[in-house]
Amino acid sequence: MADIGPHHHPEADLLLDYAAGKTSQAGSVLVATHLALCPTCRREVRDYESLGGLLMETTPPESLSDGALSAVLARLDDSIDEAEDLPRPMQPLDPETVRLVPEPLRSFLSAGIDALPWKTRGIGVREAMLDIGDPAVRTSLVRIAPGGRVLSHTHGDVEHTLVLKGAYSDGIGRYARGDVCVATPEIDHTPVADMSEECLCLIVVEGGLKFTGPFSRLLNPLMPR
Repeated sequence: MADIGPHHHPEADLLLDYAAGKTSQAGSVLVATHLALCPTCRREVRDYESLGGLLMETTPPESLSDGALSAVLARLDDSIDEAEDLPRPMQPLDPETVRLVPEPLRSFLSAGIDALPWKTRGIGVREAMLDIGDPAVRTSLVRIAPGGRVLSHTHGDVEHTLVLKGAYSDGIGRYARGDVCVATPEIDHTPVADMSEECLCLIVVEGGLKFTGPFSRLLNPLMPR
């Protein structure tokens, strides 16, 4: 029987970088959260990891320089410290948040979805900024009311949007729970939530957004970075 899961996935290069441990912190959280919802990409990442392991097994060993072991052990200590420093919810999360938000994203929520510091970003659109430990990348949760729309915009680099609840369409595709929309600088789109329910998304933006609608000259200077 075919898997029932998301229809839109992160690009193959991003999955490969994730398997190799080369993605940003925010990118890793987005991909790992998508993997929790997508059996297809879980298999693909496992294949990449297996290929990487095979390449390591067939690559002739090289002699280590003086101090190499000490450097590796120091990096392992740093990794342990970073893992211990991962944020943990300050209070038990409500059942709805637990149901909608898979790990590892859930560990970065200090409170339930409704208790996050939401800011209005337009009619029917609210945003809560997230601290993923990656200041160079803009990471947030966005809630779009049924039938609500995000203002038309383009992207400085790339925007990844992972749908956690509901669905939206942007003239290019329709994205439901588990789907990832990859928007590059040449894409100008207007996400519109389905009328049936609210849409909740995790958004990771590199290079910022630029509004392109009638009031873009007024709105762009106000866009938080």
